[in-house]
Amino acid sequence: MGASSPRHHHHPLPLLAKRILAFALYVFLPLALLHYLLTQPPPLPPPTAATASPSSPPPPPHQEAPKVAAAAPPPCDYSDGEWVRSAETPRYNGTSCGETIKSGQNCEAHGRPDTGYLRWRWRPRGCALPPFDPAEFLNLVRGRHVAFVGDSLARNQCESLVCLLASAFPAELTRGAGGGDGDGDGDERRKFRRWAFPSHGATVSVFWSPFLVNGTEKSKAPGGPRHNRLYLDRPDERWAAEIPGVDVVVLAAGHWFLHPAVFYDRGEAVGCHHCPDPGRAETGFFGAFRLAVRHALREVVTRAARSSPAGRPKLAVLTTFSPAHFEGDWDSPTACARTEPYAPGEREEGYVDREMWRAEAEEVAAAKADAAARGAGVTVEALQVTRLAGLRADGHPGAYMHPFPFAGGERERVPNDCVHWCLPGPIDTWNEILLQIVKRWAHAASSSP
Repeated sequence: MGASSPRHHHHPLPLLAKRILAFALYVFLPLALLHYLLTQPPPLPPPTAATASPSSPPPPPHQEAPKVAAAAPPPCDYSDGEWVRSAETPRYNGTSCGETIKSGQNCEAHGRPDTGYLRWRWRPRGCALPPFDPAEFLNLVRGRHVAFVGDSLARNQCESLVCLLASAFPAELTRGAGGGDGDGDGDERRKFRRWAFPSHGATVSVFWSPFLVNGTEKSKAPGGPRHNRLYLDRPDERWAAEIPGVDVVVLAAGHWFLHPAVFYDRGEAVGCHHCPDPGRAETGFFGAFRLAVRHALREVVTRAARSSPAGRPKLAVLTTFSPAHFEGDWDSPTACARTEPYAPGEREEGYVDREMWRAEAEEVAAAKADAAARGAGVTVEALQVTRLAGLRADGHPGAYMHPFPFAGGERERVPNDCVHWCLPGPIDTWNEILLQIVKRWAHAASSSP
């Protein structure tokens, strides 16, 4: 017989084996599924404006892509800090911006031998102050008008800003001229100047107004008045009439209030300082200064509320009092001959400096509340430089207000400028802070409905 093929025998599974198999299916199959889900990468989010794929369609031609405002800098008390050494060099010098800088503040061109005063940066406590960025400033004021109003320190700050901006973008002088002092009798060449920055459609102007309100200046001419006349209730129309076309106005004044003056309100003499008439009682100048600041800020708010088109906000900035640093006689060769800043606490804050600053801070706060109550569309801010300026006795022209004052050797007497600032110099820091103020204002304006 042939060999037989193998046969398979099928035996039913015992009951215990069936139960074990069922248990395995109920336990291990869900665990395997859970493991699979947990080990897979998450699904990609849908593309957004920032992460859209290259194939994402662009916005329709008739629509403008949404603009995102640059982040506003955090609030900071820039008035509190210290000057620290820096290896940075200025963005401009007395040659590259010589046509803009007033001759008496061009310390490099006048032969000041030391340059250490250019190697310091202001470091606020608790926050950063970035270096000035011309492109950022001009982008923020694109198509807008920035105006400086006030005395020769307002002009000093304006010229600093123009030089900083012109270090990166061409500037065109469209009104006024170079040369001259800008604060002498009959010298109008620097009192009212205007620059255009065609790359951004921006304008920067300066308006001479040493009292911020209407006034008649003392004269150097023989027989002319030896005191100023201030009409505290009258606006200075030379700048106030321009407010409808100004977007950012920077006010700065103070030192002219220390000169002999008579103060008028509604046509009546209400006080005087170093009174020219012996029959008048001395009132000092603090009250007149406060009223002048108050009326100037009120004029900005009132005219802005009356004239600004909807959605066209304005910014009013008051640069606070910048101290002088005369030590001893004004014509001493060492009247302001320091070559380094004071350290914090090394110089006591002067009474006049403190009172002028206090009046300005209080008037800014009042004007800010007034603008908000009226819905005037004006942001009012203080650019508080009094403390940081007080530490920089090394930053003035001093004897170098005139060219090469010691070319013929040492002199016992020499005129000094211990009020204004060398350009470039510490006052460039004022505009670094101004940039941060403008940035916050622009961010708030773009974020408002």
